[in-house]
Amino acid sequence: MSTVKVKVKVSTLISHLEKALAEREARYKNQEKEQAKYEKAVEAYNLAVLKLIKAGKGEVEEASRNHYYERHAKNKGKASFSVTILLPAGSLPDEPERPDTYNDYEWKREREEITQAIRVLKLTEEQFVSASTYASVAKYL
Repeated sequence: MSTVKVKVKVSTLISHLEKALAEREARYKNQEKEQAKYEKAVEAYNLAVLKLIKAGKGEVEEASRNHYYERHAKNKGKASFSVTILLPAGSLPDEPERPDTYNDYEWKREREEITQAIRVLKLTEEQFVSASTYASVAKYL
């Protein structure tokens, strides 16, 4: 069994880590816009499905009354139902894809780990990175 030896320059690794940090920062800053865009797309999708149902394209499979809904004072005198409607798959529009969320704790942890790795790599006088160092930061590339 042979092993592969890879030598990665410190300067190359630093530039890739800086790029990865910039990508994560952009993702973190744009996530609210992406979420708002997704929510609008979901509204449009739901409206398109409702139009299909109103046009008679769907078949009601099941309906059941939600009794818990009526327990709240604001809902007195109203009835709520859950309905299962079967629609032909080919008639449905493409469902919007949910954007990846980036939690504050994830962002802070990854930012700290990447910036710390960059600081340490900038201090080294070695030309190439050791395998263990590369392995510890490879998940961010």
